[in-house]
Amino acid sequence: MHKWLVQIFRRRVLLALLIVIQFGIFSFMINQSIAYSIVLESVFTAVSILIALHVVGKKGKEAYKITWILQVLIFPVYGALFYLMFNRQTKTKKLQKKLEKIYDFHRSYLNTFPNTLERASIEYPEYATQMFYLEKTMGFPVYDLTDIQYFEIGETYYESMLQSLQEAKKYIFFEFFIVSEGKMWSEIQEILAEKALQGVEVRVMFDDIGSFVTLPEQTKQLLEEKGIQCRVYNPFHPILTSSQNNRDHRKILSIDGEVSFTGGINIADEYINAIEKFGHWKDTGIKMNGPAAWGQTLIFLQLWQTMDETLSAKEMTLLLPAFDGPTRQESKGYVQPYADSPTDTQNVGEHVFVKMIHQAKKSVLIYTPYLILDENLETALTLAAQSGVSVKIILPKIWDKYLVHMTSRSYYKELIDAGVEVFEYTAGFMHAKSVIVDEESAVIGTINFDYRSLYLHFENAVALYGVPEIKNMVLDFNETEKLSEKISLSELSDSKIARVAKRILRLFAPLM
Repeated sequence: MHKWLVQIFRRRVLLALLIVIQFGIFSFMINQSIAYSIVLESVFTAVSILIALHVVGKKGKEAYKITWILQVLIFPVYGALFYLMFNRQTKTKKLQKKLEKIYDFHRSYLNTFPNTLERASIEYPEYATQMFYLEKTMGFPVYDLTDIQYFEIGETYYESMLQSLQEAKKYIFFEFFIVSEGKMWSEIQEILAEKALQGVEVRVMFDDIGSFVTLPEQTKQLLEEKGIQCRVYNPFHPILTSSQNNRDHRKILSIDGEVSFTGGINIADEYINAIEKFGHWKDTGIKMNGPAAWGQTLIFLQLWQTMDETLSAKEMTLLLPAFDGPTRQESKGYVQPYADSPTDTQNVGEHVFVKMIHQAKKSVLIYTPYLILDENLETALTLAAQSGVSVKIILPKIWDKYLVHMTSRSYYKELIDAGVEVFEYTAGFMHAKSVIVDEESAVIGTINFDYRSLYLHFENAVALYGVPEIKNMVLDFNETEKLSEKISLSELSDSKIARVAKRILRLFAPLM
């Protein structure tokens, strides 16, 4: 009880309460104004109609358009005000301009070997357009000569992380959405402090909302006292603003630019099943050893440099790892780390998913904790299944967010009708995020099949082409399928009230 009270009265929780109070005052003032002014009410109604017309003609996702139009027309006052508030993207535009400068700065440090894209396109022609899009359009090159190790569970992933941290010689870059007090953070923090004492450069970055109630307020100060550089991404402020939606959902650990980790695993004990939160926690990740690890290191530096502009060309040269030139021995396939940003006009995460699904000839295997689809992804999945491709999706049976889980389930019927096989992991919570196509190409990273991941968050992932470890990813999927319940249409026969509730949830899906 004492700990609970302390948590309630921590400064960060009080900041959240300030938001609620601010919204209450805001609502009271609006209601009072409208109650005494027919003119004001008429003005808001006219503004709502104009906003609805503006949304219709605006370029963007149809699902978002419908959601905003409904809110604006059903709640003319609040809908209009929220639309105006959440579409003032001054801060986001400034951030995008800063990121574009950083991308230009990084271009000369990509450290790729000549003709890698050309060779990869010849060996895997069916994925050539995807490789081209990520490298030439978005600036994320294809790398070869990189060893990939796949981890089918958080426990082994974590063990490998600890070992690699101990081996760091030059620097450690650490970026996670959630960092929580417990076994994982305690052990990692101890190694980071030890390495900082040895002269290793250590940089830690975590998202403020992701770690909102899981870390003490003074974490940044405590880390810096140990010689660790720390940045808290997009600090939470008690002001109603759309920029609070753009979270750093990435999960990156880079060591000396030579070894790098990513996947769905955050730094919290449930991810390694040291504690039980929603049953057995199923998560996955990969370790890259080779040139592609440097590609992911640059993704870390993207956001870091938006908060720290002191990184010079000389410092970048010092960070660059030295890799030997290409030697053609056994094929390790090709590796393409990439990222997605909510500040630009490209939905990279969704584009890659859609391209992969359309390229499939035999099978598509998907792990995701959430399934909130727009028309592009839903069409891609159903069309693939209707074209004879085996499409399988594994989601959690035990949910962490009830409304999100029910919204995910609202898509099951259309998918199953089209021939998609939908499974729910019965042992606990499925948090892994991966797509495997034809047992030859795969994507693994932080991107969920939902609107927040695809449009609102900073995300990262790795595309794999012909990498031997894809076989182990397929084996893991097949074993997980055995531990999952296949959902049939008969199980989805809801009452009329439930069906109406799901349709309402679908209307507000883009805001979840």
